[in-house]
Amino acid sequence: MAWYAVRTVPGAQKPRREFAVEPTSLDKEGRPRGKGYRIVPNLNHNICAIERALTENGFDCYMPSEKRLVRDRKHTDLWKVRRFALLVGYVFVRDPHDWRLLEATPGVAGVVKAADGSPLPIDIMDILAVRAAEADAEVEFDRGSRLARQVLRKNAKTDPRLKMLIGKLDIAGSLSVPLDYQFQAA
Repeated sequence: MAWYAVRTVPGAQKPRREFAVEPTSLDKEGRPRGKGYRIVPNLNHNICAIERALTENGFDCYMPSEKRLVRDRKHTDLWKVRRFALLVGYVFVRDPHDWRLLEATPGVAGVVKAADGSPLPIDIMDILAVRAAEADAEVEFDRGSRLARQVLRKNAKTDPRLKMLIGKLDIAGSLSVPLDYQFQAA
């Protein structure tokens, strides 16, 4: 089992834009307006374009990533969780079954090669070191997320607009469980 590094094209590690078809509303006579449908863009923040393309072509891939809190555009008091690549421009692929298909995959700029032109295998210890860095970034994210949640709840005590917004989010279940809650074994 060997891992290989793949260079990506710019923008391939961003979330993949997906498109959904929605029917349009009806006019006074009950007929659909325009074409009868509209295409709505949607971003899936859990998977990037290169991961999706490699998976669709049957490759086992690993993109080291970290989560960050990004300020929401509409509600500037709130923060959203976004995923970013740790190694910008590189993705790891395990035991590719077809090198030509790998290089022809959308988003792949090329395979990292040795001096003789053959694909350069990456040592498993290097992959484990990258995974350790990813775990450290996860711990730091959890700490920052906990702090942001505490600040948000503190500010909501004095701001009625923010208190109402947090009440809506608590109904949806996105802020209801504190991260530092300790579970006791029975």
